Order: sequence, then structure tokens, then C-alpha cells
Amino acid sequence: MESVKRIKFSFNKPVSYTYLYDRSDEIKKLSETESAFLLGPLGIGKTSLLKSYLIHKKCSALWINGERIRNFNAFINSLKRQYGELLKNILAKKESGPLSELNAPLLEIESYKEGKSDRYTFLNNFLDELTFISDQKICLVIDDFTQIRKIGLAFLDISRSIYKASKKRKINILLASSELGYAKEILEKKDLPLEKAFSVLTLKPFGLEDSADFLSKGLEGYGVSCPKKYIGDSYYVSEGFPLWLSLIGLRMLEGKCNPEGIYTDRRAQLFWVEKMTRLSVKEKYILRLIAKGESYRSVGPHSRRALISLIRRGYIIKNKQEEIVDPVLQYLLKMELI
Repeated sequence: MESVKRIKFSFNKPVSYTYLYDRSDEIKKLSETESAFLLGPLGIGKTSLLKSYLIHKKCSALWINGERIRNFNAFINSLKRQYGELLKNILAKKESGPLSELNAPLLEIESYKEGKSDRYTFLNNFLDELTFISDQKICLVIDDFTQIRKIGLAFLDISRSIYKASKKRKINILLASSELGYAKEILEKKDLPLEKAFSVLTLKPFGLEDSADFLSKGLEGYGVSCPKKYIGDSYYVSEGFPLWLSLIGLRMLEGKCNPEGIYTDRRAQLFWVEKMTRLSVKEKYILRLIAKGESYRSVGPHSRRALISLIRRGYIIKNKQEEIVDPVLQYLLKMELI
């Protein structure tokens, strides 16, 4: 991977391959496998890494956002829409096979909608047909993969077909999830051993030196400077999460050098307010208790169930005691800023 020519601070939006910082090892690991499951908490840079990998490998991709899938029809519609975009790109590059092969995936979709095949058969046939449409490698990317579990039994059919396709090694399959607990459970299922078919790659936050270098180079590219103390302190505020380092960088470009200012920044607060709308009242309350160092057991009946849900969804990690994964969420809840 080429060295980054310029750092781009981008809050809650993926950056392009040109601006991806310090992920050359991860790109290399992804390049060495046919199928990968990318894990990491919210804001760690999974989506940016996936998009950069596709550019690096020159892979024609179908990109599914699992967060937006509410039922199996939505999944099919997303496949159809993405295949339409893929088809345009292939035809423009004149890399396509015969017209009959190009139409085959769409015919599989129509066949399923007409009731001529079941979900699992349709998915297997659709993924098989993708291998014939171009000389270029095809990638199926499902970001926020575990969130599709909400559609029920259809998620099992999707998982089974993906597992089967990964074993054939004819298309690249890339999955990503921030729901670390759910991802681990899916990977370890004995009747569907995704762990054996997928290379699992866990993204880590930047260290102290990389965090400082990320900010320093980014500011230098814009001709802006901030005191070294604030650059160094930024690691302890962000704990190396690219999401929060980018927001700190944006604030520095605005002339606000103190990294602790992100705690009262509306962008940070709204980010977590929106995410927490998906949690139950009990889950939110438990998060607030843990942020303040108090016991979740005071919540009463079913508190353990709510805690496990938060662990599965990647909000909490359990070491010697329960801890909130995201440093900014921890502070915002502790200080009752959201």
C-alpha cells in the first residue's frame, strides 16, 4: 500500500484509499484471503478499510448495508440495486461475458419473486451466477452483517448461502460488524462454522504515536498547527479511535485545539443520541450505571439479560468488570451530557 499523501479528517464518513492512514497491514491481510470477517467497535474504521480494499484489489463489488435491511425483500432489493450498478460498471469497462450470463442473476431474482424457488436455493444460484459475469473478481461486501439477524429465519439462509459460496472460493466475500458479541456467536456456531471458512480480522485503535502522527500530518496538510500538548492529549480523549481523532482534527482546523472540546461538540453528542435510540430503556439505564461505576444489578429483574444484549451489540466489554467500549460515550454518559 502506498504511503498516505495527505490525511483527510472525516467524521462519521468513510475516507477513500488515498487518505487511509496506518492500515497497510490490514489491507495486506485482506488481500491474502478469499473471505474475511472484519470486526471492531463503532468508529474504528471498518467501512473505510473495506472501501479502500476494493479499490486496492480493483474488485467489482456488491455492497450491502446490513443496518438498512428490515426484511428479506429489502435484502433482495438491495442485491438487485447493487447488481444494476455493478452491471453498468462492467459494461462500461467492456469486461463482461455473454448477455445471457449478465442477465442470469436478475433472472434468479425474478424467479424467486414468482415463487419458483425458495430463499436458500435462490441465494445459492444468485451467488453462483456472479462468477460468470466478468473476468474481473467479484466481491460481495456486507457491512453491519450481524444486524441482518433482525429479519429472523431468513438470516440463517443468508448465512448458509454465504458459507457455501465462501467454500467454493469463486467470489470474494467480506463481512463486517461492530456487534462483537453477536459476531463471535455466529462465527462459533457448530452447525455453520463460518470461523473455518473466513479469516477473522479485528481492527484495533491507533496507539499513542500513530494518533499524534495522524493529527500532526493532517494539520500540516492544511497549514494549521496546534500546541504539542493538545496533540498528545488527543490520544487519551479518543483512545486512538479514528472517528474521534477525526472529529478532534476537524475542531483543530476550526481553531479549537483542546481535544476535550469534543465532549460538548454537538456532532459527537448527536452521533450517540442517534445510536442509543435503538436501545431499550433498560439497556440505556444500565449503560449510564456502568459509566458511573455503579452496579447494573440495581436495575432489578432481567438486568442480566439487558447486560448480555449490550455485550452482544458491542457497547460493553467484560474484563474484570463491565466497561463501556467507546471512550467518548463513557464520558458523555458519566457527565450526563446526553
